[in-house]
Amino acid sequence: MAVPDSASYSRLAAMGIEVWRRRVRAGQAAAENEPAAEPRVRLASGDGSWLLVQKRPWDGSQATLMADITALLGADQCRFGQWSTGGTAGLAVAELSARGIVHIVAFGPAPGVMDAPGLIQAPSLDEIAGSASARRRFWTTLRPLLSA
Repeated sequence: MAVPDSASYSRLAAMGIEVWRRRVRAGQAAAENEPAAEPRVRLASGDGSWLLVQKRPWDGSQATLMADITALLGADQCRFGQWSTGGTAGLAVAELSARGIVHIVAFGPAPGVMDAPGLIQAPSLDEIAGSASARRRFWTTLRPLLSA
């Protein structure tokens, strides 16, 4: 729902209509809208040691590719997540290891500069699905981690 502008509030007041406004504590709105100091992840489902994360919400467009990836890693070993855009939403990347996450596969560019242990920077799912060279790069990156 759109927030009325000041002219709308004036018209409503002239008609005798009382308008209720939600109060926000000073600093609360600013903290929620500020970008995170370090990348954060909203965890979805799963409880394994591999976190598969991307920027956009999951839309199912690459379901076959994702099924292949989770079958390779082990369905019980995969968690899913999305990069958070809010400053306080989700978990900081540094907190993920405390949740048992060892490997983070970032499909597409990860936000900010990251030097997280276990981070695997992968092409986006669309790139992997559409480009043989992107698939080759991705599988080549994963291979040494799977044999360990």
